[in-house]
Amino acid sequence: MAFIGEEGILAYDRGSQRLADFLLQEEETEYSTTAIPSDYSFNLCDFALFLSVMKNKSAYQDTLSIILNEAELQLNEVKVEQVILNHSGMRAIRLDAWAQDTDGRCLSTEMQTDTSHDNIKKRARFYQGLMDVPILKSGKDTKYRDLPSTIIIFITVDDLFGCDRAEYTFTEQCEEVSNLHLKDGTKKIFLNMSSKNGRPELVSLLQYMKNSTLDNPEITVRDERLCRLDQVVQEVKQSEEWEEVRMNIYEIGKEQGIQKERERGMFLMIRDYLEEGISPERICSKLQKNFSLSAEEALEKYRIYSDTSFPTQFLRP
Repeated sequence: MAFIGEEGILAYDRGSQRLADFLLQEEETEYSTTAIPSDYSFNLCDFALFLSVMKNKSAYQDTLSIILNEAELQLNEVKVEQVILNHSGMRAIRLDAWAQDTDGRCLSTEMQTDTSHDNIKKRARFYQGLMDVPILKSGKDTKYRDLPSTIIIFITVDDLFGCDRAEYTFTEQCEEVSNLHLKDGTKKIFLNMSSKNGRPELVSLLQYMKNSTLDNPEITVRDERLCRLDQVVQEVKQSEEWEEVRMNIYEIGKEQGIQKERERGMFLMIRDYLEEGISPERICSKLQKNFSLSAEEALEKYRIYSDTSFPTQFLRP
């Protein structure tokens, strides 16, 4: 684990911030794997199951049909975890579930159950802008008028806007002239799983995502699309592929827990020895011996964890 900054400085830099984020479980993850018990029942709002189900074209088509309120929606192509680079190739996004319909529209649905560590509204702006990049970089003499319409959908547990609505739809509109729409072909939709104020079939879908069984009492409309979606969900859960994914999640969680305890142990050792007045050289020597570190790794850990600005919240049980 090397957290040396771009200038080679072993200090409280971006590297140690990444480590702090890991210890505080503030990395950008859909859920904390370390908190998942072995008998946990995954739901569609869980990122891994969401991806496994949405790569099924019929399941994603039924999901989008309910969200967009388009009964006749047909998809041509579906991709999960679609990676898109910007023009410079230096910054990438990974779209959870991307699709193109028979009208040429490009659609992306993002399952975002953790909204506390990022600005989801600005992320929607950035993601939607990059959705045009593959078309502009395709080598064709693409005219801007040929850009397809794009719709980006974020599904969240929290109400980002505080108006107790299940659905918030945004398009570009003139502030000076009422009902004058830009018509640039972009639309952003934010779905709120915590509200039941909205179209009954949409609310039922969102409640199903939270508790993915048709026996869920919060589901008021069991239309054929939701029933077909549930059939795919249950088939995925019974598949060998899903069992492998599920076991990988548990294994990753176990490994993260072990690593977290190891880092906590190094932190406590360094702080305790500093309070006792032990020299940095001797502390590094003990780190090498007790944690099987190289001299460089021990020095790195010492410089990170001896910094009084390093957060200590991860010491909580």
